[in-house]
Amino acid sequence: MYYVWELLNHITNLLVPITDNPRFEAELLLAHSLKVSRSHLLANIREKIEPPEILNELISERLKHKPIAYILGYTEFYSLKIFTQPPVFIPRPETELLVDKAINLIKHSDKNFFRLLELCTGTGCISIAIFKNVTKPISIYATDISKEAIHLAVQNATYHNVNIGFLLADLFSPFASRSFFDIIVCNPPYVSLEEWQSLSTAIKEYEDKNALLSGDNGLQIIRDIVNQSKQYLVNGGYLLFEIGENQREDVLMLLSSAGYTNIEIFCDLQNLPRVAMCKWVAN
Repeated sequence: MYYVWELLNHITNLLVPITDNPRFEAELLLAHSLKVSRSHLLANIREKIEPPEILNELISERLKHKPIAYILGYTEFYSLKIFTQPPVFIPRPETELLVDKAINLIKHSDKNFFRLLELCTGTGCISIAIFKNVTKPISIYATDISKEAIHLAVQNATYHNVNIGFLLADLFSPFASRSFFDIIVCNPPYVSLEEWQSLSTAIKEYEDKNALLSGDNGLQIIRDIVNQSKQYLVNGGYLLFEIGENQREDVLMLLSSAGYTNIEIFCDLQNLPRVAMCKWVAN
């Protein structure tokens, strides 16, 4: 029998070499092995317990650099539980800014009904978070080229009881080339080959390379989205997408050259360029 705090200290020390948040991850792993919440675990930190057999297996997986979200089978995004599984891209906290901006657009618009399209949906977390946090009626479609991603997105939408049309497709391919959507959102692949080489082992070995890597110095898919979105946005519709921290000037040039207006780049909590937003006004 061991005190909870003893076990946490032990796991924390084991995780120090592979993560920036060893204590937090130790709490998650121990709580998961005990099938209790992290808050329950911490509330009973001076209790003595017998470590479950599965705990060593969980620690071993993490020491092999397997992402904590894949070990647990879920992560938190926009205060929502989002199921995860390899190799589907794991939601990142910085992407919540994209959700914030989309919700804000809907909230302050004079429109009473919205049609929204999400590209490269992954787990579906962006569409689900938007759906759950707007008060106006909204119709959402979301596409992805990964079967695993679409399957997981449907699972997440079902869990949160939201009605979203998930489609196995490449970007806009299921839709006719006509103005239809009020908002298009996307967290596209935008990592260059050079940046890919410097990513962590956890990302390179476990997450879908196609969800991260893009040609043309990370800008190819962004360029395709920028050029094609004009055919699918209503007059006065908005395009919002996540960008890399070094892509601000290139994205501004792309959007301006493509004829978008009201172009803005928003920074995340680390003050790094993170979200591009622009408006399409037909001539």
